[in-house]
Amino acid sequence: MNKNSLSAYLLPFLFCLTVGCRTKTNDTPVQVQVADSIPLPEHPRPDWQRKDWTNLNGTWAFEFDSTNQGEAKGWPEMKQAFSQKILVPFPWGSKLSGVKSKADIAWYQRSVTVPESWKGKRIYLVIGASDWVTTGWIDGKKVGSYQGGYTPFEFDLTDHVKFGQAQNLVVKADDSPHDFKLFGKQGYGDAKGIWQTVYLEARAPISLNYIHFSPDIDQQLVKVEAELSQAPAADMTLALAIQSGGQPIETKQTVAKGQKTIRFSVNIPQAHLWSMEDPFLYETTATLTDTEGNQDEVATYFGMRKISVMNLPGTDIPYIALNNKPVYLQLTLDQSYHPEGFYTFPSDQFMKNEILLTKQLGLNGQRIHIKVEHPRKLYWADKLGVLIMADVPNSWGEPDSLMRKEWEVAMRGMVKRDYNHPAIFSWINFNETWGLFTKGKDGKKV
Repeated sequence: MNKNSLSAYLLPFLFCLTVGCRTKTNDTPVQVQVADSIPLPEHPRPDWQRKDWTNLNGTWAFEFDSTNQGEAKGWPEMKQAFSQKILVPFPWGSKLSGVKSKADIAWYQRSVTVPESWKGKRIYLVIGASDWVTTGWIDGKKVGSYQGGYTPFEFDLTDHVKFGQAQNLVVKADDSPHDFKLFGKQGYGDAKGIWQTVYLEARAPISLNYIHFSPDIDQQLVKVEAELSQAPAADMTLALAIQSGGQPIETKQTVAKGQKTIRFSVNIPQAHLWSMEDPFLYETTATLTDTEGNQDEVATYFGMRKISVMNLPGTDIPYIALNNKPVYLQLTLDQSYHPEGFYTFPSDQFMKNEILLTKQLGLNGQRIHIKVEHPRKLYWADKLGVLIMADVPNSWGEPDSLMRKEWEVAMRGMVKRDYNHPAIFSWINFNETWGLFTKGKDGKKV
């Protein structure tokens, strides 16, 4: 995958989707239907899915903490019941959350029960995105904190889990304003707190942190980089079973003792290329096995495609090329904002329709504007054949060291999470010239 950003001037057309280009928040609301039980019940990442997981979306107890006194008052231990309810994963302040915004800090609480069948595995709480500093407790014991509003994070619950018993899960989200924070397009409606799916997941004692597939269609192979959660004390085996539409392509690699990262290549003969007309995905099962037979199995996928820049034949005009053929780009500037959910869409079908609408308009791509997109929407772009430009959100303050740190967390997080999406052909470091300049001592931009 080409990680280099490609200049915006290469875009012949840049449109705004009617559903996204709103300039005020008092537009007539769109009527939507949300499942009565669990909103967004699907696994949030079809590109990275384990079998043992439990969706925690739905109704949580909720309380604002405008004076930031919750910890001092014993809220991690639930010394008092919360007075409101919120529908997760919709950010507070949005209509779909059921809660009007009254403060920048708030707390969530619900009961969770980890299945007995998960014994012997490590148990994680995974949050797809939460704005901005998010801290978790289980039965009053702190399990972690994360700073960043756009990328996924996880807390290891293993040492505190009581299998088969109800336990108290508490999450605090602090979205206090700072100039250096990545704010993106929240002028449409502030996405405060949890805004992507929350779930429990069970993994083997040593698991896969990520697998990145880098297709090389010219050499008919895919380069693989896999990282483990920790370096093993003994050799392990990583097996890939790649569905090719015919005979599966299988390979086994040894992960040597003390080796946390492994790199290798797999031949893909007569590769079925991913294109907008034929968006073929190589669905893959990755299985990591230790000497005791513990296995971490992940379902993922990749596309065999090449992104490059070439001159339009017979001219000196640079074009984006897909699979060594120039593409006349016709993109929409997708604001990726929902009037009733802000950053969060009401359903998977809605996200699919966003991609279908692009194709129905006769366009071939989207630029997701200053927002890290939901992975399921990216999945539908992969599945249906729409190109994506992926933006890092912006701050509205000076690009100082604190802002650059926030930017790097978001940039690294989105590339790590979204590396395998064949639809993504460009990573946008910042919008227009935002981020290029700062103010000098005389107040002028330099």
